[in-house]
Amino acid sequence: MGSPQQVAHVRRNVWTLPADDLTLAHYAAAVAEMKARDPDDPTGWTYQAAVHGTDTTPTRPLWNGCKHGSWYFLAWHRMYLWYFERIVRATVVQLGGPADWALPFWDYDADREQARIPPAFRDEEGGANPLFAERANGINQGEPLPFEITSAAYAMGRTRFVGEAEFGGGITPNGSTFWNRKGALEDTPHNAVHSHIGRWMGRTGTAALDPVFWLHHANIDRLWFLWSSRTGHDHPDDPRWITQEYKFFDADGSQQSLAASDILDIAGRLGYTYEQPVPISPPVPLPPSMTRSPVPQMPSGPVDSGPTPPRRREMAGSSERPVLLVGRTASIAVPIDRRTTGPLGAALGVAAPDNDRRVYLNVEDIEGESNPDTVYGIYVNLPEGASREQAEGHRVGNLSFFGIERAQDPRGDEHPHGLRVSVEITPLVRRLQADGAWDEARLNVTFRPLGRGDAADAEGEDPPVEIGRVSLSYT
Repeated sequence: MGSPQQVAHVRRNVWTLPADDLTLAHYAAAVAEMKARDPDDPTGWTYQAAVHGTDTTPTRPLWNGCKHGSWYFLAWHRMYLWYFERIVRATVVQLGGPADWALPFWDYDADREQARIPPAFRDEEGGANPLFAERANGINQGEPLPFEITSAAYAMGRTRFVGEAEFGGGITPNGSTFWNRKGALEDTPHNAVHSHIGRWMGRTGTAALDPVFWLHHANIDRLWFLWSSRTGHDHPDDPRWITQEYKFFDADGSQQSLAASDILDIAGRLGYTYEQPVPISPPVPLPPSMTRSPVPQMPSGPVDSGPTPPRRREMAGSSERPVLLVGRTASIAVPIDRRTTGPLGAALGVAAPDNDRRVYLNVEDIEGESNPDTVYGIYVNLPEGASREQAEGHRVGNLSFFGIERAQDPRGDEHPHGLRVSVEITPLVRRLQADGAWDEARLNVTFRPLGRGDAADAEGEDPPVEIGRVSLSYT
C-alpha cells in the first residue's frame, strides 16, 4: 500500500463540531456529486454502497464484499471506510473544499443529546438534502437511540479479540460475506444501531446508501481503535487474519488492496486518527439489594488474546420450543440438565482468580424474511413488573436482525443458516447465586423490544422472526 503516512486527517465528533464548521456541508456536497455519477463509476455513490452489499443483478466488480459474523468484520470495514473517505475527500477538493477533510464520527453513546441523529440528516428539504434517508423509530424526528443499543460497555470489556462473544469475532474462512460467529462489537452497538435506524440502514443490501452509515462505521472503527489502545488488548497474530487482503476502489478509480497488517497503525500507516475521545458511559448501575451478598469478581488482569480458540463449551440446557417475536415481549424457559448442576456449581462457586470458568447464553437458529427494524433486550430471570432501571440489571445483551435476509441467501461458499447470538452471563449468574436467586433447575429468558416505550405491546405486529432454540452452556 506504499510508505507510511504522516497524520494529516483527524476524524472528529459530529455533534461537537464548531457552529461555523463546514465538515457536513462539504460532505453533503460530495454526496450529491457522487450520486450524480454514472452507475458504473466505481467512485459513484451507488457503486460504493454496492461494494458493501446490493440486491442488484448482474453484479459488478467488488460488489457484495462485506464481511459479517466473522473475525474479518472489523478489518474489512476499516479498509472500506478508508477508501471511501479518500473518494469523498477527493470529491470535496474537486468542489473547492479543504484537502484535510475527514469523515466525522457519530458518538451516540456520549449522552442523550448525541444519541439523536444530527439535524443535517433529518429533513428531506423537498428532496434537496443529499444526507436524508427514510429511517424508522422516529429517528428523523429526533428520537434518541436507546442507551441499551448504543452502549459498547460489554464489548469494550472483553479482553480477547478472537472468539464468539469476544470483541472481534470467531474464526471463520474468508469465503462468504455472512458467517455466524460475530463478535461483541459487531453485535452491539453495530448491529443494534443498524437495526434500530432501520429502512435502508437495517438491510445489508442497502445500508451503505444511507449517508449516516459512514458516520456510524467511523464510530465503530473508533471503538476498535480505543479497545486496541488498552493494555492487554492484542490483535490476532494468526497468519489467516494478519495476511488477509481485500480489494477496493481508490479515489482515482483504480483497484487497490490492503492486508490486515497494513491497517493496525491507523496514524502511521493510514494517515488518520480520532480526536481526544470522550469516555464511554458505564452501564446503568444495578438496583440495590438489601439481601445481596458479595459477588466473586472476574479476573481483571490481561488475558492472552492470541489465536488459540476458546475452550470447548459444554451444553447445560436448552429450550423445548421455538419463540416467535412479533414486536412484543416474549419469554421462554430454559430447563437445566441436572447432570450439569455439579459442573455449573464448580463454574460459579470457585473464588476468583482461581476460577476461570464461564457461562454463556446462546440464542440460535434465528430466522425471518426481513429485518423488522426492532431490537430486543435479552433478559435473564427478569422480575415481573421491573422498571427499565431494574431490568437493566438483568439484561445480558441485545438481539437484532441485521443481515437476516442475507444469512438465508449468503453470497459465497456458506450454506444458508439462521442467525445466532452468544453472550457471556457469568457475572449475572454469580450475582443471582449470591442473592440466593439462582434456580438450579431452569432459567427464564425474556426478549423485550427496546426504544418503543410502554406502548410497544399494544402496537401492530412486526414481520415475524422465529428463534429456534435458547441454550445455556459453560466452559
